[in-house]
Amino acid sequence: MDHAQLQRQIELIQALDRIRDSYGDDDDPAAMFTAIADLLMRQFDAQACGILLLGTTDDALECVAASGMDASQVIELGHQALALDGWSLLTTNTLATPIILNGERLGALMIIRPQQAFDEADTRLLEVAESHVDSAVIQARTTWKYRQRNRELEAIHEIDHLRDYTPHESDLISGFTSILLKYFQAELCMIALSHSDSGELIVRGVVDKNTLPAEALDVMREAVEDLNAARALPAPEGFEQLNLLAAPLFVSGQRLGGLVIGRTSPFRASEHRLLTVMTTQMDSAIAYSRLHQQLNQRTKELEVIYRIDRIRDQETDFDALLQKVLHELCEVVSGEIGYIMLYTDRKETPLEMKSSTVDGALTSAEYAAIIQDFSRQALETGQLIYDNAVNTAGVRSIIAIPLILNQRIIGVFGAVNSRHTRGFSSEDRRLLSAITSQVDTAIFERLEQRRMRSLLSRSVDPKVLDYMLRQTNAANMLAGGRIVISVLFADLRGSTQWAEQIEPEELVTVLNLFLGKMTDVIFKYGGTLDKFVGDQVIGLFGSPLFLPDHAERATAAALEMQAAHRELSAELAARGHNLPSMGVGVSSGEVIAGELGPSIRTDFTAVGRAMNLGARLCSAAGPGQIFISQATYDLVQLRSEVRALEPLHLKGISQPAPVYELLALKEP
Repeated sequence: MDHAQLQRQIELIQALDRIRDSYGDDDDPAAMFTAIADLLMRQFDAQACGILLLGTTDDALECVAASGMDASQVIELGHQALALDGWSLLTTNTLATPIILNGERLGALMIIRPQQAFDEADTRLLEVAESHVDSAVIQARTTWKYRQRNRELEAIHEIDHLRDYTPHESDLISGFTSILLKYFQAELCMIALSHSDSGELIVRGVVDKNTLPAEALDVMREAVEDLNAARALPAPEGFEQLNLLAAPLFVSGQRLGGLVIGRTSPFRASEHRLLTVMTTQMDSAIAYSRLHQQLNQRTKELEVIYRIDRIRDQETDFDALLQKVLHELCEVVSGEIGYIMLYTDRKETPLEMKSSTVDGALTSAEYAAIIQDFSRQALETGQLIYDNAVNTAGVRSIIAIPLILNQRIIGVFGAVNSRHTRGFSSEDRRLLSAITSQVDTAIFERLEQRRMRSLLSRSVDPKVLDYMLRQTNAANMLAGGRIVISVLFADLRGSTQWAEQIEPEELVTVLNLFLGKMTDVIFKYGGTLDKFVGDQVIGLFGSPLFLPDHAERATAAALEMQAAHRELSAELAARGHNLPSMGVGVSSGEVIAGELGPSIRTDFTAVGRAMNLGARLCSAAGPGQIFISQATYDLVQLRSEVRALEPLHLKGISQPAPVYELLALKEP
């Protein structure tokens, strides 16, 4: 090597070091590699120079720097150079080499010089350049990692802020579109979400500066349906200069939809990662928005049902009751006119108009035919029907739903002309379906049946309650009387200390799960839920519905409740929640059971020594134990496996009480 060649290499090394040193942690490394490409183009007196860099975790591009050539040419030649073992001529005028450090291929470097062939001195100089560019790559990767994390945190913050202050899904989509356009400097952004009812993937937001045809957008929407991770999509025909990057939206394994962004410049590996981070925040925000919408809808349903229940309880005049209920229903679906039609005597006579929100409006011939037609369709199908494009005789839209009592269609509720420009929405239909299932019973149940349902609906399994209501002596079941039953008490051990150690929201969530599981078991064995007292559950077996095997049912329920408690504890533990252990007490004997309480609030419950004994046995039972009384044991001893205990001195019980720990029940 002559002196001039050595001097040239030294000057190149010094120039590369100056460029690398001039860029700090806050500068964009891409600009540093563009400056290096400019330097190499001058050093080699070349027409063009390109540098291609790969990401740290995959083969996606991290950076494309070019001087005298476009990015697509750098990418094409760079991928060829990556396959080389060292410097080589890709063409007669293109000298290229992979950038390798410690056996890892970091990228590629290429120089184009058509006016003069490359000689040995050029190849040695390129080797020197490559050996110093690799250290710049390591420096850049550190900077990129730092900058990438900052961008991710900034994006997460913006998305979280949007979620916290934007409850409506449409506004959320608009905000996401703006964020994506900004962070990726994109020319295209499309967000498609599954419809909450049909599951169909629908484009909810599009910003398109390239004016792509509808067919191209539809192809992208279909591609999103099959995505499982962020990846590039092929460009639409006729728009080959467009680079597309797409990602799915998932929550708990459920596909919510996906999005596509596009621009003319290639997407870097860091941007693939950034999009993945952003979509994991966006999908949860969308799920939160939908949950918020569902809760609002459910709240609206409950509010209307509550108001209808109050009307039912306070209004004694049947026609006035119908009119008030109709106003409530019509308000729910924002209808200009509402009506209720009933059969006067089962189905042998035609429907009769019982009430409407506008006097005389529905008696005109113009409305009558349409209303009769839709009401008949609702009756024949037994389902809600609607039409938002009637446009006949002043009727723009109509909705009708059958009213059903005891599995018998007894009439129709309908509303005409939604106040919304698009007619009756899917939310209107869901609300109406949910509410009218309560309206029919609220209006048409007999007074005593209504009273029984109100009193026992939360205490007795629905099937048991329906059976009771069909009995000829249903009303007498609520009258107070002496009866031999079995009672079950179950509560959590150490719940006071537990409640002080967890957040109120977690306490409510866990308790609701626990109480729900225990209630399901009581209902399964034909028991009646007496009440909840904090975390304590009280069940009655044998009243108001007579059960000759009440003791066997109560003890079987106690065993299954402990099993259900263990399963629930394991489930909650896997999710990071804690549930205290549970003790159960069962006693049998004579009690006074019936509807007790003042007129303002009554409950079906029981009082007596057996109730007191059951409560004391529950308090005495240890974690996971079931204590039963002597009377209960006498009734189940042929089937039970027990451990006899020393008689216990129990509060409120004058004599020591014989106690058995229930271990199992034998098959009958």
